[in-house]
Amino acid sequence: MEGNLSHANLLVEIGELDDAESATVKELQEHPDEPEGLSLLAKIKHIRGELSEAFACWAHGRAVTPEGGARMRLESLLQMAKDPERGTGEFLAVGQSHLWRKPAALLKLEEVFRLFVSRQPDEAREACEQLARQNRGTDPDLFKLAVLAESWIAELSGDLADSCAILEELGKERGFEGDVDRALALARVYEQLGDPDHLAKAINVCEYLARTLRTFESVATLGRLAALHRALAHDEEAANYEQLFLAAFQHRMHRLSLAEVTAIAALVYVPLDRLAAIRFTNTAAPVDPAPRQRALVSALLGDHPGAAELLRGSGEPIDRKYLADLALAAGERGPAIGLYLATLAADPGDRWVILRLLDQASEPGAEPVIEYFQQPEAGELAKEILDSALREAPLRPDFWLELATLHLIRGQPEEARRCAERADALAKAAADPSNAVGRALSAAVYHFAGRAKGLVHEVWAGRRPATPGRGGYLEEILGGVTPELERTVRNIFLSVREYARAKLPQQTAGLLDYNYSYKVTKEDEPSHGTSAGLPTALAFLSVFLDRPLPQDVASSGELVTDAHDVLVVRPVGEAEFKLQGAYNRNLRALILPQGNRAGLVASSRIPKAVHDEMALYVADLDAAVSLVFGPDIWLR
Repeated sequence: MEGNLSHANLLVEIGELDDAESATVKELQEHPDEPEGLSLLAKIKHIRGELSEAFACWAHGRAVTPEGGARMRLESLLQMAKDPERGTGEFLAVGQSHLWRKPAALLKLEEVFRLFVSRQPDEAREACEQLARQNRGTDPDLFKLAVLAESWIAELSGDLADSCAILEELGKERGFEGDVDRALALARVYEQLGDPDHLAKAINVCEYLARTLRTFESVATLGRLAALHRALAHDEEAANYEQLFLAAFQHRMHRLSLAEVTAIAALVYVPLDRLAAIRFTNTAAPVDPAPRQRALVSALLGDHPGAAELLRGSGEPIDRKYLADLALAAGERGPAIGLYLATLAADPGDRWVILRLLDQASEPGAEPVIEYFQQPEAGELAKEILDSALREAPLRPDFWLELATLHLIRGQPEEARRCAERADALAKAAADPSNAVGRALSAAVYHFAGRAKGLVHEVWAGRRPATPGRGGYLEEILGGVTPELERTVRNIFLSVREYARAKLPQQTAGLLDYNYSYKVTKEDEPSHGTSAGLPTALAFLSVFLDRPLPQDVASSGELVTDAHDVLVVRPVGEAEFKLQGAYNRNLRALILPQGNRAGLVASSRIPKAVHDEMALYVADLDAAVSLVFGPDIWLR
């Protein structure tokens, strides 16, 4: 199973999401609770923008490995206590029309948090202590929750010494010495206490957690260990943990190194030019590779003659396929075609090879290709393979184009014309820059079951003609938008409209000839807050200028109007989760407020290498405009 998921992971990295999803779903049908498969499928859905499906995969994966669930439950209870509409009472609102009766034990804990929310922390702690005494020895789960709640309330009240003492005392109870929930809380408190003795204790606890946890928290723990050692001036240990953290982080995000890519490609053929387009996490040579893997490493690092020499030592079809790739890259079309055709004798159903040959069919010297596909059996098999590919990915213009070529070779001009027209229409639609006008990627954080998860969704701005010179209004705001966000969007629209007229008057001369609309995607989850201010501003500007936005860059930031031509970008919360989400989505960059830089640089949840690769910072809208539209935007 691991090999199949590794191949699916490689397919994601080269952009073959349809094949990757099919392979991953097939594995999950046999092993539905496989965490690696659920995580990879969630990533595929995230890249596609199918956020509801991605959330379902993340939630399922979390249910499979529920470590550290106590804090999640306590945070949920605190949120319920803060929400008088959905949180209080004997029932909890689930969805729009369903109620769930809370367990009696949780009702008691919720009362604890109501006391805390009403600014009675001492009374809340006393209630926790009483609840723990009542359930000690009879209900271990409720006993633990009550003790952890008392410690957390002490922590939130600033009494770190008491919080620490409560957790250490819990460790003396039989059965709770190695409890993960206690260890997670204790490491956090030790770290906040901050003196050398407690930092050393935090290191011991985090080392235990790194060995024990199976969730993403085990990865984050490596980052914490690096930060703890750095705080104690243990430079060598800090550097070692930073490397371990980076490798584990990249692995959990399903990003691949040169060694990992070549290990997979040595078993399953993937064209060399597709492999070369991958952004490797590192290019270190694999340890003791077999000849084929060593050849692939040489090819991807630019030593094509050396790679060819290694591949000629074997007569296996996969080696000849890679030799054909090398010949084609060198412009040796005839030898490449001969090698590809030779591999089909042993492996006639390889779609990659069939596509390569059909792509060469219209070039000089392609007579052997035409002769091969004119054979009834070979032609019919190729058609079945392409038909199957199109059922999985009907919007792929390259598949339609190769099918058109195959029909032409087989003497079916009408079918060829139909497929060629479909390919041309799809290619033009995909390349049309207007498709990206007004479509901004917004980095956000989704909270489910008390956990934060970074994600990237879209915000759209559009326009329609109005009476010339009498428009310039925001008519519609669509999607799951809270009243707070609706007010924010309308304010941003007015601010950006005046900003565009002041700073880019020539390019926005017709701005008042249109009225405008705005939509937030993922409409089954209400969007709120102000961190979507920057992507919203960029979406409106894109429509005002009629210029596309890059679809591999997301942003997040609160927008503040200082003057009609000065829009400042203020810091946002949970920036580290947003950066994780952008990295998981395989984006090129994430634009964030300058005020978030210091916190992200110091964060133990983001490896420095990932931060340096992905994060771009801006202090105002001018800087963001230059990043997404190019610095020449001001000179047009």
